[in-house]
Amino acid sequence: MILSQQFFIIIYGWIKIDKAIAKLQRKYEEFRTKTPLTSVDPLTAKIGLKEGLEPNDKYEVLEQTMDENGKISYKRKSIIRAQKGMIWDNTYVPEDAKGQVPQQNINETHFIGSKAGLYPGMLIRQIN
Repeated sequence: MILSQQFFIIIYGWIKIDKAIAKLQRKYEEFRTKTPLTSVDPLTAKIGLKEGLEPNDKYEVLEQTMDENGKISYKRKSIIRAQKGMIWDNTYVPEDAKGQVPQQNINETHFIGSKAGLYPGMLIRQIN
C-alpha cells in the first residue's frame, strides 16, 4: 500500500509534538517523565524514544513512604542510567506502516545502575 503525502504530514506533526514535549520534560521539573520500574533483573521501565530518552540519561529511583499523618513523600534509593542500545522505540507507528518499520525485540528500556533495595513498582524520575 502506498501511503499518501497527507498521511506523512500528519505523522510528521505527531513526531514534532513528541519532540516538543520531550524538550519541556528536560527543562521543567513539572514535565519530567515519571514511571514505575517494571523489573529489577534486568532494570527496566516502559519508557522510550517517544519521551525523548537518550543513552546515559539519568533517572532517580524513588521509594514512596507515608508518615503517621498519612503524608506521602518520596526518598531517593538509587540513580540509574539508560543503557545504550537497549532503549525502546515506542514512537507512534500507524497500522498501515507497521510492515515497513523494522521490528524491535524489546518492549521496554533497560537501565544500568545499582539494584540493591529496588523492587518493581518503584517510581523513576528523570534528573539532569
